[in-house]
Amino acid sequence: TLETEPALETAAEERLKKSFRFFDERGDMLVLRPEMTVPIARLVATRMAARQLPLRLSYFANSFRPTEPQRGRRSEFFQAGLELIGEDSPAVDAEVLAVLCLALDACGLEGYAIGLGEASFFRALLDAAGVDTAGREAIFGKLQERDLVGLSDVVAALDIRDSDREVVLEVASLRGGSEVLTRASDLASSPAMEAALKRLVRTYYLVSRHGFAGRILFDFGIFRDFDYYTGVVCEVLSEDIGFPVGGGGRYDGLLARFGRPAPAVGFALGLDRLHIALSNQGGVEPVSGHSAVLLGGLDDAMNLASELREAGVSIYSLPAGMDGETARRVAAENDIAFIISVREDGCQLNGVDGGETCRLELEGLLKAMGC
Repeated sequence: TLETEPALETAAEERLKKSFRFFDERGDMLVLRPEMTVPIARLVATRMAARQLPLRLSYFANSFRPTEPQRGRRSEFFQAGLELIGEDSPAVDAEVLAVLCLALDACGLEGYAIGLGEASFFRALLDAAGVDTAGREAIFGKLQERDLVGLSDVVAALDIRDSDREVVLEVASLRGGSEVLTRASDLASSPAMEAALKRLVRTYYLVSRHGFAGRILFDFGIFRDFDYYTGVVCEVLSEDIGFPVGGGGRYDGLLARFGRPAPAVGFALGLDRLHIALSNQGGVEPVSGHSAVLLGGLDDAMNLASELREAGVSIYSLPAGMDGETARRVAAENDIAFIISVREDGCQLNGVDGGETCRLELEGLLKAMGC
């Protein structure tokens, strides 16, 4: 949760400076982690330095970033993500994108699209056009904000040829299906741009082999929040929320800043945003299963609780001394259909709304609950 300021400074990311900061008891500056990729890169380069690459890591964690509170944007947000560190190829990029699609399908999100771009294509374009450092930073800022009007003003002020201005603006708004790859090829004016586009096309082909070609929406104007992205970049788009549900990309230079050069690619899903999108679609049907409140499951019936759980029954254990009325309230509030209490002559099974069967052993309990 806490990072030291020098660790974030090592990442050389200006946007990380906009973080919650405070002093510890020694007067050192600490930062609430603003995202997960940099801490993981530091971890892999230091504590996991002896581990054999490639590494496949995943996480569920909260991060903190100052923002203006509104629906879908919070100062504390919860993420689920993964990083594949130590391999660099279109096949690896495609596998990560396939896992992203599989995760969204498993969550039940409908109608989503994966906005797919290539950061190195746009950087190579700016190199070919001769855009200076200040101009690049201004352009990246507008792209990250999705401010195309502001981008037009920035590009108009650049000291470059008019033809290059037109290409920069066109590439920034180049968006659509696989047909836009042909236009991108027409606009490629350097070997670096051609190499970046060739890799993107290969990645798309391999994503289609995984069965997710229909989810891809090419967007050459995607620029994620941080400058460490060096190759493929992606965003999860849903019509049910006005912000990307998640995103990620390739960041081949970040680990080298912590002393262990290694290529890497990954993504993160904003779970708060994902929940909003799913809620707007009507929510997700709960996984069907069997559950019961077990009186005595915290003391007298611990073994029975374990046996029921091993049989696939979710058990809400309560102390033996709790009365039946309280148990029924617990069951009702948690959508649990059955209450089991242990007696000297066997187990008693009650439905929340009544009904009773006595002297049941484990097999009888499972049968009575329809397991």
